[in-house]
Amino acid sequence: MPVLPASDGRCAINSIRGDTRHDCLGETMMMPEGTAMSTNTRSRASTVLRSPVGDERTRFPSQAPQILACLDEDMNRLEVARHARAIAKALGLQLGFAQIVETAPHGVLPADPIEWNLRFTECRDGIGELIGEASETVSDVLPVVLPGTAHERLIDWAEGHRGSVLVLARHSGRGPHSGLGTTADRLLKSGAASMLLLPSGRERKCSAEYRRLLVPLDGSPNSESVLPVVTRLAQSLEAQVILAHIVSPTAELPSHETQAGSDRSNTSARARNYLETWKLRLLRQGIDATVYFGTDSETCERLNLIASRLEIDLVVVASHGQTNLASAPYGSVAGALAKSAPCPTFIVQPDLRIPLAKPGRSGFMFEALAAETEFAS
Repeated sequence: MPVLPASDGRCAINSIRGDTRHDCLGETMMMPEGTAMSTNTRSRASTVLRSPVGDERTRFPSQAPQILACLDEDMNRLEVARHARAIAKALGLQLGFAQIVETAPHGVLPADPIEWNLRFTECRDGIGELIGEASETVSDVLPVVLPGTAHERLIDWAEGHRGSVLVLARHSGRGPHSGLGTTADRLLKSGAASMLLLPSGRERKCSAEYRRLLVPLDGSPNSESVLPVVTRLAQSLEAQVILAHIVSPTAELPSHETQAGSDRSNTSARARNYLETWKLRLLRQGIDATVYFGTDSETCERLNLIASRLEIDLVVVASHGQTNLASAPYGSVAGALAKSAPCPTFIVQPDLRIPLAKPGRSGFMFEALAAETEFAS
């Protein structure tokens, strides 16, 4: 399958906390074998990949993490592009705009190459228009056009771009408007990448300025591991951070947070102290931080209520919390928020790669938490 080059050579990524530059390869766009199209290749050699036919799936070469806006021809298209631009700018990561050109079942390409050529050209031109708008805030936007089934092709892409973030609406502008659509649900269940999930345009128009960030914590290292990501977002966007901890009436904090002989009446005090500790660490970073503690058997419902009442712009939550089941791609709280939060929800997987404070370095989310001296105990 010939590949249509999408951008020139290599691109630079600037770290939010300095002048660190990281090189990454340019992305490509794919065309079905046997079709011809007049394009401006800017003297670049093309790479040859095969189209997904039957059970065969294209494997992308390993490349640097990106923020990938997953676009569809629906009412959410502009919202997805807008939020992807905001996250890419805040985290200092490469931005890509992707659209799937759906094939027939089992990956069979259309029999008519002219029809396919027209569909491909429409996708390319549509992405080009959005890139023109994005260039005002983010440079070097990469166009990505993939033939095949949406969730399969995006999972393939994510596996070749470990540590990336997929940005998409919870469901399309068509059909039911609750929960997750097929593509969002399958991507979330795959655990292939961190995801920024947006309410459908019919549910609510959400601001991409992200002035208030809600961060659920449950006392586990897993939930705390999102704090380096939150720090970068808050510092870049000058956002306020609300740390929330909801305790079940019948639950205690994890064992490493409790003291021998302490009774249930001390749970609230320990929880508040736990939140205050992280609040102070954020304040030392120059971040406006506050805390919210509550007791409720329905954690997600309480968090959704907080998000609505405090007019939260973005929920940032770790994919796993206390239970940390290795066999599950996400925990119960992250999964529930993905389906029902009244605002965009950023579900952060452990392999999310972010720039570290030291020049010339980048690392996994968990490594970043240990590397930040400001967060040291």
